[in-house]
Amino acid sequence: MFKKNRMGFTLIELMVVIVIIGVLAALAIPRFGEASARARAAEAPRVLASYESAYLAAVAELPSNLLTNGRIESQYLIFESPTDSKWWTYAAATDATAMTATASATIGSIPSGSTLVTRYNPADDCFHHALGTITSTVVNRMFPNFVNDCTAGS
Repeated sequence: MFKKNRMGFTLIELMVVIVIIGVLAALAIPRFGEASARARAAEAPRVLASYESAYLAAVAELPSNLLTNGRIESQYLIFESPTDSKWWTYAAATDATAMTATASATIGSIPSGSTLVTRYNPADDCFHHALGTITSTVVNRMFPNFVNDCTAGS
């Protein structure tokens, strides 16, 4: 009786492994692209939320004689817009009542030049969010928390 020495894998076994790896890669690569686009897009609402927090802190802490029509002068607002973002550019209004984030590049389904705006309204003591050219389906998927305006008393 001869022993059959098996020293490696057959061609069929190697081809099956390659096919399995190909199927897994075909499933994973689109998901990775979508996840990285969501991460890039998530930067803007977080920066705008930081601006809102700084603005509300200043409203609560500054004496009323430093407010102009219930609004804070930008010199009293302790907030610095990021300048090193690859995906968004930020601009504050001259009277510090609004902050705009503009997409510097296309981010997934968000076209370059799209804007997100948060604006303080002293009449109802709330920030209101506005969307530039971004469609509502993209906003609901990419910025689910940004679309909700505050309501007085909440």
